[in-house]
Amino acid sequence: MTLRSKALTAVLAVLLSSAALAQTTTTDDTPALTKQQIRAQMHADRAANHALAKKVHEALYKNRDLNDTDIAVFANTRTGKIILAGTILDESQDQVAQDVASKVPGVQSVATKLTLYAAP
Repeated sequence: MTLRSKALTAVLAVLLSSAALAQTTTTDDTPALTKQQIRAQMHADRAANHALAKKVHEALYKNRDLNDTDIAVFANTRTGKIILAGTILDESQDQVAQDVASKVPGVQSVATKLTLYAAP
């Protein structure tokens, strides 16, 4: 090994070690949540989800094109995502339900799991 390669190796080792020492660990200044705080947050999330689902369900119920349908609404207020599930009588009601749900304040996206009712 030549003197030049030894010097390059030493410089590289010094640079790597100084970069490793220069890294600081970052910690959040926010304290960890207690179980009671987590439960309260989960309860508040469920209540908000239920309230948004209720608003969407009421909007669907008011639309005359969605009479005789059985649609359940699942909501996630953190993401604004709504899932519609249930049965409809004809294909056009799927798009109508999506349009009505998307116009409710707080809704960001609508997914459907609606199925066409098939008479036995």
